[in-house]
Amino acid sequence: MQRCLRLARLGAYSAAPNPLVGAVLVHDGQVLAEGWHKVAGGPHAEVECLRVFGDGPIPEGAMLYVNLEPCSHHGRTPPCADLLIERKVKHVVIGQEDPFPAVAGRGIQKLRDAGITVTTDVLHDECRWVQRRFLTSVEKGRPYIVLKWVRSADGFLDQHPRKERVVKRISSPESDVLVHRWRTEEQAILVGSRTVVNDDPSLTVRHVEGRQPLRVVLDRDGISADESKVFDGTASTLLFNGTLRAALPVEQVLVPDDVDPIHLMLAELHKRDIRSILVEGGAELLSHFIARGLWDEARVITGEVKFTTGTRAPDLNAHLVHTEVRGTDRLELFTAHHIAGATWDR
Repeated sequence: MQRCLRLARLGAYSAAPNPLVGAVLVHDGQVLAEGWHKVAGGPHAEVECLRVFGDGPIPEGAMLYVNLEPCSHHGRTPPCADLLIERKVKHVVIGQEDPFPAVAGRGIQKLRDAGITVTTDVLHDECRWVQRRFLTSVEKGRPYIVLKWVRSADGFLDQHPRKERVVKRISSPESDVLVHRWRTEEQAILVGSRTVVNDDPSLTVRHVEGRQPLRVVLDRDGISADESKVFDGTASTLLFNGTLRAALPVEQVLVPDDVDPIHLMLAELHKRDIRSILVEGGAELLSHFIARGLWDEARVITGEVKFTTGTRAPDLNAHLVHTEVRGTDRLELFTAHHIAGATWDR
């Protein structure tokens, strides 16, 4: 099952909005085949695993391990439970049940009704952690929310007033590469209008190869410039604003005055099958998410530079899951609630 989870993580940059799934076929203690789900609409992990045999028989007594319950419904692909029955797999070991309403135990029951031995809840907590984005979307009806910020050694996000023409960077090059990898793992990336005005970020993936997340901007008062990089067309952008800005060539969603913009954004993203979002700032927007209890994970990078004055980093009362040093920076992972099996994804 550990191997299934490692395989499943290979789809972190491409499988969404589908879940992360890996499958391993074992016989007499030897791995015969393995596979993982690469992209939505493509073959599922079980199909990838068994295709090594072509139309030939599966060895008698082989056991299939998979971290998520095989599907039992026709979506973009046929049901994997039917495939396992057809290929005469006799024993299936499953990490966790799939809460998706079209599955939700039906795959397990279909296998058992066909006479297949099914073992469930193997490394259940670890499986839930790897699957946390998909599970949050299905179980809570909103994207999995990752907060991220970089702070100085004395606890500031930036320096006021700025004493240099060139903004002093807080994080090391090693951390910058890691942040771009994080961007590829989430389907959307969000900033507020002040961040667009002050920093003019591109919000694109540049230091690593991978998926470009949907750029989401909350600018209710329309203070961001039309020439801002987030509106340059190099990646898709979704703008939440108070009035339509006809000059901008990006998709826009209007936020009524009497509506909480954060709840509106999360509902709109969920409707679009966005399973996760990385909130990169600024301080006010991060604080709104924290105050509402609308976050699941926070990643905090602390550099060695000191500012003395500036914008204070958010206060966070949460579970510290992991800490490590990368270059000259300290990285910390927090979770909003205690999550069994939580680790620092690598």
